[in-house]
Amino acid sequence: MRKLDITRTAIWGAVFGCLLMAIWILYMGRERSVPASGYLVDLLGGAVLGAGLLSLIAWLVNLAMRPKQD
Repeated sequence: MRKLDITRTAIWGAVFGCLLMAIWILYMGRERSVPASGYLVDLLGGAVLGAGLLSLIAWLVNLAMRPKQD
């Protein structure tokens, strides 16, 4: 198994996080009292969460795969 590229996984995490947050917003329904900029902040928050989570997972996988030094 080869090492994971942390930057690439962070980009994919941002894409999936934004997509999942958009699905969640559409599923819950958009209230009229919330401005559109509030939903934009929610989408960016989902992207940041996804990027952070997947880059952390990639870092831990790379750390576990590192050869042990005696």
